[in-house]
Amino acid sequence: KNGHKAVVEYLVSENASMEAKNKFPTGGINRVQFQEMARNFLPEQQRTSEFIDRLFNAFDKDRSGQIDFQEFTLAMTMCSSDVPEDKLRFCFRSLDIDGNGSLDRTEILYAVQLIFKHNPGLETRVAPEVNTPEKVVNQIFAKVDVNNDGTLTCEELVQFMKKDPKGFNYLGLNLIFLT
Repeated sequence: KNGHKAVVEYLVSENASMEAKNKFPTGGINRVQFQEMARNFLPEQQRTSEFIDRLFNAFDKDRSGQIDFQEFTLAMTMCSSDVPEDKLRFCFRSLDIDGNGSLDRTEILYAVQLIFKHNPGLETRVAPEVNTPEKVVNQIFAKVDVNNDGTLTCEELVQFMKKDPKGFNYLGLNLIFLT
C-alpha cells in the first residue's frame, strides 16, 4: 500500500480523528508526533526515519515544523486526487528535502533506489540503459531537465508527463510520482 494513501486512510478514520483531538490539542502535529503516528500505519518497508521525514515534508507545505489542518487537508486532497498533476506535485514536495523548489540528482536517486529495493530482480526485467538506479537518474535528467541546470522543477516534470506519457512511465516516473 502506498505510504501517502496509508497516511490519509489512517488520519481520516473516525478513531484517528478522536484520538488526534486528544493527542494534539493545539491542532497541529509536529515532526516527532507524526513519526510516532506514521510508524503505526505505514507498511514496514516505509517505516524508516528518512521516508517518514520526506512524507512529513510533503504535508508541511510551509516548512514550519507543524502540520496544521489546512496543510493536512491540502495534502489529503492532493495525494488522493485522480488528477495526475496533483499527485505529482504532492510527491515532488516529499522528495524536495531542502525545500528549494527543485530536485537534484540525490533527491531523485533516493526515489529510484526505493523502486529497485522494493522490486527485487527489476534490473533483469528492464532495458540495459535503465537497469540500475544511477542509469535511470541519468536518463531522467537527460529527458526531463530541459534547461540543463542539473535540477528538475515540478513544472519540468509535469510538462514531460504531458508531452511524453510513455517515456514518463518507461523511466519509472509514474512509480515515483503517481502511485
